Amino acid sequence: MKIWNISLSYGENDTKEFELFDTFEFFNGYLKIKRSYFEKLLKAVNMTKKYKIEKAISKVIDPEKKDWTLNPWMLFLVKDNEKENPFWLLIKREKDLSGTLVAIGPKQFRDYNSSLNSEAKRELKRLINFIIVYLNKFNCLILIPNFLRK
Repeated sequence: MKIWNISLSYGENDTKEFELFDTFEFFNGYLKIKRSYFEKLLKAVNMTKKYKIEKAISKVIDPEKKDWTLNPWMLFLVKDNEKENPFWLLIKREKDLSGTLVAIGPKQFRDYNSSLNSEAKRELKRLINFIIVYLNKFNCLILIPNFLRK
């Protein structure tokens, strides 16, 4: 299990650490997310109070301990309102404004996806799309790096 370490800072003394699991092993590569997804996501954020964007990412360290902090990251902290299950998605935005799903968490969510084997990619894609389609089903906090402007 390759682990990404994410540090969040909400203030001077309020720091929280997250461990997310690299998705390469699930997909034999990383899942690409189209630019149009992020355009729809922004509309969803503006339409509902259950979705928010905040600055909080202060450090991103990959499984080889390399610092990736100065990249355009998005950390989705999502809670399914029906099942009460949280899940996290770490997405790196690319120069063409698409995205790459790099890591997922928490461990329960990772374990569930690894148990799906060949269905994991399809199931995760479906869940990512549900976030922008079924706005009442989720509470979604999208965290971006502290150095970016909203």
